[in-house]
Amino acid sequence: MTIKKLIGQVHLWVGLVVGILFFIIALSGAILVWQPEFRYLLFYQGVTPQDTNFVLPSDLKKTIDREFPQGDYRTAFFRERDKTCEVLLYGQGTYYIAQLNPYTAELIHLQDMNTGFISFMVGLHRNLLLKDFGRQVVHWSTLLFLVMLITGLVIWWPSSKKERKGRFSIKWGASPKKLNYDFHNVFGFYATWIAIFAVVTGLFWGFDVVKNSLKAVTGELGVSYEQPKSDTLAIPAYENPFDIMDSITLVFREKYPEKAFRVSNPHGKQDIIRVTLNDPEMLNYKSSHYYFDRYSGKEIIGNFMHGPGDEISAYEKLHGMVYDIHFGSIAGLPGRLLVFFSSLIAASLPITGFIYWLGRKKK
Repeated sequence: MTIKKLIGQVHLWVGLVVGILFFIIALSGAILVWQPEFRYLLFYQGVTPQDTNFVLPSDLKKTIDREFPQGDYRTAFFRERDKTCEVLLYGQGTYYIAQLNPYTAELIHLQDMNTGFISFMVGLHRNLLLKDFGRQVVHWSTLLFLVMLITGLVIWWPSSKKERKGRFSIKWGASPKKLNYDFHNVFGFYATWIAIFAVVTGLFWGFDVVKNSLKAVTGELGVSYEQPKSDTLAIPAYENPFDIMDSITLVFREKYPEKAFRVSNPHGKQDIIRVTLNDPEMLNYKSSHYYFDRYSGKEIIGNFMHGPGDEISAYEKLHGMVYDIHFGSIAGLPGRLLVFFSSLIAASLPITGFIYWLGRKKK
């Protein structure tokens, strides 16, 4: 048996084992590329812009206390002028996202994030709705699909100039059998160069060895960071942390009028008020993090894992890029379209491959 035939056998049997699993993972991933748009529609995030200032965290807290008192207020996320303000709430064994009008603090929509279409698709993509066991199945299936992509490229690669002619295009007038073969080979070849990035970034979340390898390459392995904490001995500048949160919110609005930002509500005695600043494209690797004492309101400076954008280490920047690469948002709408179509093709590969194998087996 030649090496290429041996690789073909590996490609075949790995495909038969994980094909149906990866069909589910890739198809749900393709749908989740458009998660921001689904959230906008399903969570009623659109509002009419008004020529007035946004409300403050304390105003949002009053609405939550009145409309959903069992909700434990965690963070408020202020975005563009035509979108709602999001408040993260814990309670009743789950967590909620409340959508509020940023001009009036009126509650528009309350969503239990463990229910609904988006929650279903996220669970399907991350763990096949099987919790920790399913998460391990997804991780190993993703690794095996990487093997599928690499072996598929080896099998596809033409050994001569003559063979190269029919490898880049589909013969649309051919028989259904030949069309299926072309769909698998030609579409598979083009999709592989995009899908491989989605697969490798998926492995980053699934295997510590991938993370540690990146840490070693960037010099991050063994580096330790400080933990930002509030000074419990400080004389409180305000009785209520929401007064400080309001003050910080006003400062960030004036300083970064075009950016979205999230303000946290401290719970523990040493907890800090954390502000996460996002660029308009909402790219994770461009996020900046600031920390403030919950008693004095002073900014806390230190060697923290997540800090302002210009202080983030190479590893943390690459770590932030993982999600953006996985769903294509790092390249804007064109990148998301590429990931969407490559994921759809990836989902089809187990099907077209199985049909092709069945045809050869019958022959």
